[in-house]
Amino acid sequence: MAERKEMTAIEKADKKIKYYKSLEDKYQKRYAKAQGEAIRTYQSMNAAKDKKKQKKLQAKFKKWDKIVDARYKPYSRYRKARKEAEKERQRLQKQKSDLDAIADKIRQHNAQFSIDPSSQYNEGHAAIYPSDGSQGPIFISPSDSESEDMTANITSWPVDEGAPRADYARIAGKTVTVGGIITGHDRTEANEKYKKLRSWMSNHVQLTYKGDIYYKHLMISDLQQSFSDLRDNLKVSITFTFVYWAEITTSTGKNSKKKSSKSSKRTQGHRNKKYTAITIKRGQTLWGLSKRYGTTVKWLQKVNHIKNPNKINTGQHLYVPKKKGDTRSNKNKIRVR
Repeated sequence: MAERKEMTAIEKADKKIKYYKSLEDKYQKRYAKAQGEAIRTYQSMNAAKDKKKQKKLQAKFKKWDKIVDARYKPYSRYRKARKEAEKERQRLQKQKSDLDAIADKIRQHNAQFSIDPSSQYNEGHAAIYPSDGSQGPIFISPSDSESEDMTANITSWPVDEGAPRADYARIAGKTVTVGGIITGHDRTEANEKYKKLRSWMSNHVQLTYKGDIYYKHLMISDLQQSFSDLRDNLKVSITFTFVYWAEITTSTGKNSKKKSSKSSKRTQGHRNKKYTAITIKRGQTLWGLSKRYGTTVKWLQKVNHIKNPNKINTGQHLYVPKKKGDTRSNKNKIRVR
């Protein structure tokens, strides 16, 4: 079976536009039909000479007038959603064009650099630029170092034999360190490039580093400048930290409901869902348990009334979703209130 290709952001935006456009057209037809009936009823009411008939048509017109208002709301909502989706699509298209232009500039630069390393006043082959393509790249020659460091938090407590090791370990961080030279036609130009790096750090801009190491989701966590006898160049050291992005999903449309004070105390899902109780062992974390039982840390906090997700005690009892095939006693089933 062929592997399904993941949709690009622009393809997703096109699909979203198509979806909202179909709903907009559907409710626009209903709105137009109701509007036409209201206009015809109003005209008949004004043309009627019999007061009894006129009164009857007046009641009918009021009914259609309410229907017009009711049908306009979903039409207006989906039209607004379609316009917002089109704006997002335009933003993504501009971002793609900007990134394509940056990629082309890097290719041309590196092609010239490979032919003549002294060209472009020896800027170097590594590029740093905003991941959204909003600004052009800064080239750096990583003459001192170009390294990647990855760390993980692993429990030092004994673990159960056969237990998934993912419950007891997680990635703590990932960093990329680059040390080298930023070049300019003169010292002023080199200083301007350094100021741009400093601005990206101060404004927490998400960056892409493309050299022998290639990462997209980076932020500058450390920036150093060493003063030396170089006339037009700057010696710098840059540490990037990889940022893990979480995808946030929201529910929209006819199935979405406003939250009330009562429903906000419940967890998502059916109230009659089955749960089971477990006992916390040394080294276990909410994050590890969420992965093991296919839920989220926030969900476990909510069900078990835990304020601090980093503080759970050995021997503490927690409720978790019951796995399929679990034949434990019904005494472990609860209803979330």
